[in-house]
Amino acid sequence: MARSPSPVCVSALIVLYFAGAALTCLFARLHSGVAVIWVPSAMLAAGLYAIERRHWPVLLAGCTLANELAVGWFGVGWMAGIGLTLANMGEAVAVAVLSRHVLRAYWPGATLELVSIFLLGCVLIIPASGALIAATSIHLANGVAMDAVFRDWMLGHAAGLVAILPWALTINICAERQALAADQHSRDSDAPPTARRHLISALMVATMALLTVCVFVQPDGWPLAAPLLFALFAAVWADQAIATAMPLLVALIAAPLTNAGYGPLASDLIHAPERLQMGLIYAGLVACCSLPVVVEQARRRHEVARLARSTAHFQALSQRADSLIDELRRDALTDVLTSLPNRRAFNAALAQQAATPADACVAIIDIDHFKKVNDRLGHSAGDAVLVRFAEIALSSFRGGDMFGRIGGEEFGVILRGITVEQACKVCQRLTDRLAGEDIETPFGPVRVTISTGIAAIGPDGDASLALADSALYEAKRAGRSRLSAVA
Repeated sequence: MARSPSPVCVSALIVLYFAGAALTCLFARLHSGVAVIWVPSAMLAAGLYAIERRHWPVLLAGCTLANELAVGWFGVGWMAGIGLTLANMGEAVAVAVLSRHVLRAYWPGATLELVSIFLLGCVLIIPASGALIAATSIHLANGVAMDAVFRDWMLGHAAGLVAILPWALTINICAERQALAADQHSRDSDAPPTARRHLISALMVATMALLTVCVFVQPDGWPLAAPLLFALFAAVWADQAIATAMPLLVALIAAPLTNAGYGPLASDLIHAPERLQMGLIYAGLVACCSLPVVVEQARRRHEVARLARSTAHFQALSQRADSLIDELRRDALTDVLTSLPNRRAFNAALAQQAATPADACVAIIDIDHFKKVNDRLGHSAGDAVLVRFAEIALSSFRGGDMFGRIGGEEFGVILRGITVEQACKVCQRLTDRLAGEDIETPFGPVRVTISTGIAAIGPDGDASLALADSALYEAKRAGRSRLSAVA
């Protein structure tokens, strides 16, 4: 996600480019005329990667002028400088374009493709192309042999790119992720840094700095493996920004010490620029060895984070599915109007009760002349009657009894642990209580009565329910507002 740069940032990058180019031309050139180390291209490529392409012309124009002034004043001269400036600008643009396409296509999903394209393009093909342009320009302008220019340019630019560019691109990637996470109000990638992670990162940086200093202040060559091994360790365990900063830290320490004549790389080199170049090449070697591990670890961490998000997502879906299943199960067994168990739930409870030898009775209760209430006052009044009757009946039965709505105005109750005579007494109390109750409806109070049929529950629950139903119709034929029982 490229950003729009501020004029201050663009100006600062142009000034840094000029300072880097001028210092390099002053202190890091050999007899070929070109600098044996070159880091401004990596700086410019990282800047181009970070901003939108429509802002590239301004930045490129400023750096082109800065490069021409530095090379003209402090380098190989104005005429030869034109070719070098074109080579430097082309190199930075090519690296920025390649980095954008490669990272968008492969980061962080493919280790081999990403590292191969980066190393072949940014460390071999692009520096070699620039070296060919620079060698031709200096040869035509100053008569210097092309092979020396090509070698010095190729080594200096490749080492500068591989030592600095991965860290610069990592910083840009981290900034893009933070901006994306801020837009989405969430952290989709790594967890935010903690004080413990900051401390570990600081300790790793300090360890690498101390280790590199110890290696490059003594003449023996065998300790050169120590910074490389620690860079590999950091590539596995450290954050990407810290891991990619290790080669840059090595370059900042090894190159100046080697240039000053210290360390195992300076013993056979006479010229200071050659020693400086050798220190930077060593840092580039550390970068080439650790970069595949850094990218592979980034891929694995991305996969682990993706799997963690997927697991959490599926767990949430599973919990939601379980709750939906429970809700559907409750809805399937519950009457919508009265919130009582419906006929399906009542029949299941009756079958379960019939399978036990304990005494129990089943009663079917019907509200007398309920159709007249609906016809005279409307269905809203009828619904109010049903709801209020359900409340009264629930308070009249015991907690262990099963009371449900099994039809329009028909209700059923399973009375557990009692005989038919006891069930008749319980149901009679409900009949008497309801007869004296004024039920409030939207159209005024209503009084209703009930008829009840009672039967003992035997081994066959359906047969017991049929007997209770027959007793109900017997109560209705006898004049309603009463109950009838079958032993």
